[in-house]
Amino acid sequence: MRAFVVFAILGVALGRELCRNVKNSEINKVLSSVRTGAILFLGVSCPSFDIDRVVFENEECRDLVRQATCYGIKAAELYNVEVVNYARLRSDMPNMESLGNLACEKTHACVKEVKKALKVCIEHNVEFLSDTIASVESFFKGIAWGGERSLFDDLGNMAMQQFSSADIRSFIELQLTDAMKSEEEAPTLVQEWCDSGCTRETGRFLSRLFRKMHGGQCTDASVFCGACATRADKFFERTALPCCLDKVVQKGIELYGEVVENYEGGYGLAIFGRYADAIRAELSQEINLSLLVHLGLGLSYGQGFNSKSLKYIDHEIMKDILEEEFDCVKHVYLDNRPVCE
Repeated sequence: MRAFVVFAILGVALGRELCRNVKNSEINKVLSSVRTGAILFLGVSCPSFDIDRVVFENEECRDLVRQATCYGIKAAELYNVEVVNYARLRSDMPNMESLGNLACEKTHACVKEVKKALKVCIEHNVEFLSDTIASVESFFKGIAWGGERSLFDDLGNMAMQQFSSADIRSFIELQLTDAMKSEEEAPTLVQEWCDSGCTRETGRFLSRLFRKMHGGQCTDASVFCGACATRADKFFERTALPCCLDKVVQKGIELYGEVVENYEGGYGLAIFGRYADAIRAELSQEINLSLLVHLGLGLSYGQGFNSKSLKYIDHEIMKDILEEEFDCVKHVYLDNRPVCE
């Protein structure tokens, strides 16, 4: 009995409970899709790359991959609702914390294994980069133009039109540059997060925050401004943001600023507009009109809207809403920023 308790505790610490009540058939289905993707993208440029050997069966990766897969399956079911509220988010915190702890333990070693395998690919094929890019392009163009056209076909085609071979090459080169390097340390921010036990601290903190925010007029986690911001502000009057999380929040604000700056340049707005136009083109005029009227009235009276209706809104209005929501989060954070060393 004592031995059983010890192993049960270890199981929880490693996050193995994430696969409880998840069928092996569901897990295998996801892994099969990933395996197919690896073959499609790397089959020509690196025939020797075996994702089963490198990732699925590698002792440095297999636990992390399996737990992450189980989490994804459970999350897809948990969030498959019209409106996600903070109580639902709070219920997911133990799973997120469990997966985060396992990621801190396993990710660095797993990434090293993948990089080693990619390095072999590069050494055996001088055209590895070009061949991989060609496979990626061929795959997405095949989706966009193969068989009967659908909304997702159009979105895939637009993505390929907006991102050229040079764009794809730059992204892959960045990844492969790291793969060519010898053993390297994990990024400082991530390493500090893991070493300080911030996963557990953040999980406990967010659980308390979400419990406080849920209720009253705060019924939709996609809308922070208004009632939810007020409830969060009240929470911070007595509870400080963990300093280890504060560093990540600061970095997030910095990255968001860069995204907005690029977006404001017009290129991002044009791409977003084309995506929105394609979505609207698939809907009847009556549906579009009713949704915009509903959203317009909701915004006028400070009401929220769910994530499913959000995707139909005009892209310029959506951009303004996202910026407004982020500003509300930022202001609550700045007004309650902790004093850290």
